[in-house]
Amino acid sequence: AQHWTEVALGATRARLADSEQEAAEREQLALRLQQAILPAAPPPLGAAGLRAAVRYRPAAKRERVGGDWYDVLPLPDRQVLLAVGDVAGHGVGAATGMVALRHALRGLAVTGAGPGRLLQWANTVALREPEQVTATAVCVLLAPDDGSLRWARAGHLPPIRLAPGGAEVLPLPHGVLLGALADAEYEEYTARLAPGDVLLLYTDGLVERRDRPVEESVDQLIRAAGPPGPDLERYLDLLLELSPADTDDDTCLVAVRIERSEPDERAQPAG
Repeated sequence: AQHWTEVALGATRARLADSEQEAAEREQLALRLQQAILPAAPPPLGAAGLRAAVRYRPAAKRERVGGDWYDVLPLPDRQVLLAVGDVAGHGVGAATGMVALRHALRGLAVTGAGPGRLLQWANTVALREPEQVTATAVCVLLAPDDGSLRWARAGHLPPIRLAPGGAEVLPLPHGVLLGALADAEYEEYTARLAPGDVLLLYTDGLVERRDRPVEESVDQLIRAAGPPGPDLERYLDLLLELSPADTDDDTCLVAVRIERSEPDERAQPAG
């Protein structure tokens, strides 16, 4: 009896070790998938009068690898698509959902549609994924020639405009999570950046805490970091270093400075 008990215990340990190895391999696959899809640097935008920097920080714990993503894409009409998003969940499922949404948004952006329409189409993609995806996202179309921008959001934190006079969290257009409602519509807002202004997009892994509203964490972080300065790469590193988040989640950041634009204007509904 003791012999057979030891045999059974050994088999159980072997199965457990196999399961742990399989789980580790799946999380490693998710991390490699994200790293393969998310470029380490944005495309060169100097000809458009812009400077950009991006960062992706995976969760410290491998089992927390999620579906955060970003994109910076020059379009045929001289506008630039800026986007960040966060697919619910962790692991391979979240990473594959991220890939589907990011590539769908990239492909659809060349149609010339506005950010609200792009999020409507992305919502359709999320609803029709084999394993239905839910995600937050913010989508911005920036026109470098005059600094004008349009943005829409799907349950995501709003962009932040960092100007010499201080930081401004842009207003929140109406828009529900991607994958939540089949007939969802996404409101657009407009604004304008002046020379030297920086637009910051980010996922909630940068600021989310269990003990306070996310708006307080955003304000605390921006105050602590101060103005961006000339080095956007260093500024994003500083934001990650000062991050007050305590949820050990993925984080994506996109910062874009406009180097030529018209005078600044207050954000307005796009219609």
